[in-house]
Amino acid sequence: MDIFDQAQANDELFRQAALNRHYAGRQNPVPTPTLPLRGRGSRCMDCGGEIEPERLKALPYAVRCVGCQTKKERRERHGLV
Repeated sequence: MDIFDQAQANDELFRQAALNRHYAGRQNPVPTPTLPLRGRGSRCMDCGGEIEPERLKALPYAVRCVGCQTKKERRERHGLV
């Protein structure tokens, strides 16, 4: 393992620790890749459409398709949640 691999591994550990701290104490925590997604399959929780396989490969715990996630982030950014 070279220095770049070590840095990447450390980065992933720090990222997971930060996410765990961020979601700690929530009633319904966001599922992580290590937890099964109970029967959701590959359907978007907003529109019910299929979540793209490429998105699920990159984010196995994704609950929205790209379009719905983009809309959600725009609403949050503009304070329309």
